[in-house]
Amino acid sequence: MLKAGALYFSIIVAFLIAVICASLIMLAAHYRGSYLKEMRMARLSRNMDSGIAYVLAENENTSDSLKGLDLFGDQTDSVLIEKKKWGIFTLATVKSFVQADTIRRSFMMGLETTNDAMVLYLSDEDRPLSVSGDTRITGNAEVPKAGMRKSYVESRPYSGDQLVYGKISDSKRTLGGLEKKWITEIEEKLDFDPSALPILTAGDEQVSFFTPAKEFDVSGFAKMNRSLSGHITLYSDTVVKISADAKLDNTVIYAKAIVVADGFKGNCQLFARDSITVGNNVVLSYPSVLGLVSKEKMVDQAKVVLGNDVLFNGIIFSYEPKRSALQTLVALGENTIVKGEVYVTGLLKLAKKVKVEGKVSCNRFIMQTPTTLYENFLVDVTLNRKARNRVYLTSAIFTGVSGSKKILRWEK
Repeated sequence: MLKAGALYFSIIVAFLIAVICASLIMLAAHYRGSYLKEMRMARLSRNMDSGIAYVLAENENTSDSLKGLDLFGDQTDSVLIEKKKWGIFTLATVKSFVQADTIRRSFMMGLETTNDAMVLYLSDEDRPLSVSGDTRITGNAEVPKAGMRKSYVESRPYSGDQLVYGKISDSKRTLGGLEKKWITEIEEKLDFDPSALPILTAGDEQVSFFTPAKEFDVSGFAKMNRSLSGHITLYSDTVVKISADAKLDNTVIYAKAIVVADGFKGNCQLFARDSITVGNNVVLSYPSVLGLVSKEKMVDQAKVVLGNDVLFNGIIFSYEPKRSALQTLVALGENTIVKGEVYVTGLLKLAKKVKVEGKVSCNRFIMQTPTTLYENFLVDVTLNRKARNRVYLTSAIFTGVSGSKKILRWEK
């Protein structure tokens, strides 16, 4: 005969067994859910990689778009791709999703330049290029048919043993040119009336690239001293003065004229109609841009002027729709270093001890001494294509660029 306590004991044991079984079932379900989630995330990551590869494989000058792709045609692997211009680079956002699960990445793209060994392009105006002092040109150069020669300037001869440490070939009458669709978009931004936009308020602004861009009117600002980061565009129909205290990260500015104060440090793309003036001891990090897009029949000379001891990383360019008697001017002050490219549809003025680690293209060089203005003379300047960083990427705004697309910068 069983004791009465045995029934109670069996109930307890059954309960414990049920709890253990339920725990095992829940644990199995949890691990199964985690495994399936991990598999979905791995699938999303693969789809994201496929979407990024698709964007990088497209022609850089294809139109901006919002495009949805079914990667494998089974309605389960989808990516959404959005492309737009951000200054002179392309900004892409790729979203990979399976049902409610989504991951996304945003990035700027550029074109690799490893196959371009050109350090200097000087348009053929039937004038030779003269070099003097401690000038060094390293890389391939295209110069006028009149050639190159060693010269004395201020009683100093050329100290090198070669005119160019690379190949020399003949240039053409004109520069390679800029892509019209990029210039047209910049002109539209520069001619845009900002009065309908909200005025930038006090305080910091940080805008994610996963959200629509914020646009502000800064026409009435005496001085720009804000901290701005991300998906922000500023417009002005007058002069924008950027203070040394301002903090700009990937900000794009369109204005009639722009002045950057001495000692400023930041990363931005600046575009102007009349002039861009950069003070002394300024540091602009990669990929910064100074773009001057002038109009026809300008009263004053459109120009970009960099002060002394400037460190610039990126692209400097000037453009005029039709070559005028008063061509655009880019001037680089003493001890200024440019790591990237300088493209001038006009005159390039180089002070002594200027260094360009990359590529220079212009119609004519000028140099001013206390007594004389020299044309097509290079004195104590360094142009070195080989010194440019191997991971440097250029913009598709330049015609004839054939490098493959790469990711220039990841955005948040």
